[in-house]
Amino acid sequence: MPIKYRLVLRKDMTKGAAADSKLYYAVNKSTGTCDFEELCDQIADRSTASRGDVHVVVDGLLYILKQRLQKGETVQLGDLGHFQAVIGSKGTKLESDFNASLIKRPRIVFRPSVTLKSVTSLVKFEKIVPDAPAPGGSDSESPDEI
Repeated sequence: MPIKYRLVLRKDMTKGAAADSKLYYAVNKSTGTCDFEELCDQIADRSTASRGDVHVVVDGLLYILKQRLQKGETVQLGDLGHFQAVIGSKGTKLESDFNASLIKRPRIVFRPSVTLKSVTSLVKFEKIVPDAPAPGGSDSESPDEI
């Protein structure tokens, strides 16, 4: 199934572009959400584990992932990829002026494995055609709403 996209007109962010210059950019449209229960069901269907077993294992993974990330460790998940907590900070001219209060809140970054990234080379795209406006102008049902 292709990734669906639509075009939006936005400010031209290319280097040297005029201040009022605009370009059309593609924006992807989600085709749905696979929730946690559905994910557990699908994994259970492909293994000897029950949905409940899968649920418990994923909950355990989350618990351990939080512990390890709080310790500053990178968590490698095989062919899935790895998770890592990363920080940023405000800078100082002198090393002696720096203190921990200048560090911003850590972010959790996921980096997919080469195996998972390879999926993107197989992706196809499909443009969403916007619905044509109804003839007659307004979609109002009552003259009082105009």
